Amino acid sequence: MRKRTILMIIFTVTVVIIQLFGIPYLGIISTSHSIEFDYIYNWDLIGTGGWYEGYTETFRSSGHYIVDFNGDTADVSATVTWTWEENYYHTIDSDIENYLFTYSLINGSYISGDDQDYDATGLNVWFHIPNGVTGSSYEILDTYYDVLGDGVIWVGHLMPFIGKQLHSEGIYYRDDVYGQFDVEFNTNNYFSPEGYLIGEVYTEHDEGYDQETGLWSVFDLNSILFVTTSSYLRPFCFGYYFLAYWFPLLFFLVLFYVIYEKLRWRPRVISRGPWEKDIIIRRTSPSNTEISSMSSAYLDMIPTYITRARSQGKQVIYAHNQKEILGIGFIESKGKTGTFYGKFIKDLVKFANVKFVFTEISYLPNFRIIETYDVFEINNLQQQDFNFDTDHIKATKEPYLSSIMRMIANEDSGKKSEKYARWVLNSFRDDIAVAATATKQEEWINQIMSELFRRNYPKPEITGNEILLGVGFATPGMGTGWLYGLYVHPAFRNHGIGRMLVQARLSALKEMGCNTAITEIAEWNTPAKNIYDDF
Repeated sequence: MRKRTILMIIFTVTVVIIQLFGIPYLGIISTSHSIEFDYIYNWDLIGTGGWYEGYTETFRSSGHYIVDFNGDTADVSATVTWTWEENYYHTIDSDIENYLFTYSLINGSYISGDDQDYDATGLNVWFHIPNGVTGSSYEILDTYYDVLGDGVIWVGHLMPFIGKQLHSEGIYYRDDVYGQFDVEFNTNNYFSPEGYLIGEVYTEHDEGYDQETGLWSVFDLNSILFVTTSSYLRPFCFGYYFLAYWFPLLFFLVLFYVIYEKLRWRPRVISRGPWEKDIIIRRTSPSNTEISSMSSAYLDMIPTYITRARSQGKQVIYAHNQKEILGIGFIESKGKTGTFYGKFIKDLVKFANVKFVFTEISYLPNFRIIETYDVFEINNLQQQDFNFDTDHIKATKEPYLSSIMRMIANEDSGKKSEKYARWVLNSFRDDIAVAATATKQEEWINQIMSELFRRNYPKPEITGNEILLGVGFATPGMGTGWLYGLYVHPAFRNHGIGRMLVQARLSALKEMGCNTAITEIAEWNTPAKNIYDDF
C-alpha cells in the first residue's frame, strides 16, 4: 500500500473516530410519555486572582427527566446524579436526587415543587417554553432573555445542533457562601422551535471579597448543559457538520494531492561522475526530434504512444542527459502500471513508483517476472497482400463494445464485468479495432455451441443475432504500427480466427501507410507465434 494512501486512511479514520465520540449526543428516545430527555450539566470554577488564585471547583451532573402533559399542566419526574470537588481542602461530595413537580403549560411557571436549590414557585422552568419560541424575549428562572434568532450549539463540543438562540448578559451582585462579588455574566440558551431545550453555554467573571477571610478574590465560572438524548426533535446542523468534519478532510486531501504530485514528479538528477553528463529524469512530453536517437525496438512507435498518452490521461516521464532522450515511460492514469522503453529503465521505474511494469529489459530489482514476451517485427507491409474473410472479420462497431469488454475481462480476470477491461474504451476510440463474428444459424457455429457445456467453455458473448468469436487491436504510427490485444474465445480457437484477425489488422495498417508492424507474444504461446511465420 502506498504511503500517501496510508496517510489518507489514517486521516480519514481519525475524523471518523472523532465523530464516533459525538454519536451519543445524537440519541433519540422512544417514550410513552409526552417528552423525555437526558442531559449533562458541568461547571468549573477557576480562581484567577487574589485569595482565589489557583483555587478550583468542579461540578459534574447528569439528569433524566420524564414529563407528562395533563391539560394545562405538566407533571415531571426527574433523577439527577452529581459530584462536586474542590482542591483547597480536597473535598469531594456526591448524591443522587429525585424530583417531582408540576409546571404550567400556559406560561411555563413552576406550580408545585421544583428542581432548584431555592423556592422557584412562579418562575419559569429552564427546559421548556410552552407553545414554542415565537416571541422576542422570555424569562427563564430569574433571568430575562432576548431571542436572537437561529444559532448553532456544539453539543458535547462535537455535534452541531441549530436552535432558537436566547441570549442574556449583564451584571449582578453575589452575596452567598463564596462572599460578596460583582459579577459579569453571559449566557446563551438554545431551544428547538417547539420550545424544548437543546443546550446552554454560560460564563461569568467574579471580583470581590471571600466570605471567610474577607480577602480580595477573583474567579471565573464556566458551565455547559447539553441535552444528550431526547424524545423530541433537536434539529441537526448538517452544514456546520460537513464544514467541521468533511470539508477539512476534502481540503487536506486536495492539498496533500497537490503537494504530493509536485514532490513526486519533481525532476531527479542521477550523478554519473565527472566524465559523463548527469542524467535528469522529469515528467513531461518530449518532442519527436528529442527521441530520434533513443535505443528501443519500439522507437518508431514512441511518438504515437506520446500522442495517445496525452489523450488518455497518462503520465509521460523520460530520462535525458541534457542533449538527448535515453529512456521513456508511460504511466497509466491510476498510477499503478507503467510501460518503459530505452535505457535507465530502473531509474524511471523508481521515479514512477509503479507496481506493475512492462519493459524491454528482463530484470528489475524488487519485481517478479509474471510473463516473458518475444517481440516480432513484420516488414514490407506495402508489398504484401492480406486476405481475410470479410464476412466474419469487420471493423468493430459500438454496439459490440460491451460484449467485447466482457469477453476480454473474462479472459484476463475470469470475471465477466466491463470494469475489468476499461482500457478497451480508449482503444476503441483511438486505435484500430477489428472483431470476428458469426451468426447463430451457421452450421459450424451450431456444432461448436452444442459442445460448449461438455467441454466446459464459457458462454460466448452474443449481440443481436451475432456471436463474438474474437477481437484484436492495432495502433498506427509513423511508418510503423503496433499489434496488440488479440483475443479469441476458447471454443473457437484452431479455426483460423486468430490468423484472420492478424491479417485484418495488418491490412488496416497498410492502408494507413505503415510499412512495418511490431507485436509481442508470450514466450510460451507457440500457436500464436506460428501465425506470424507466413510474414
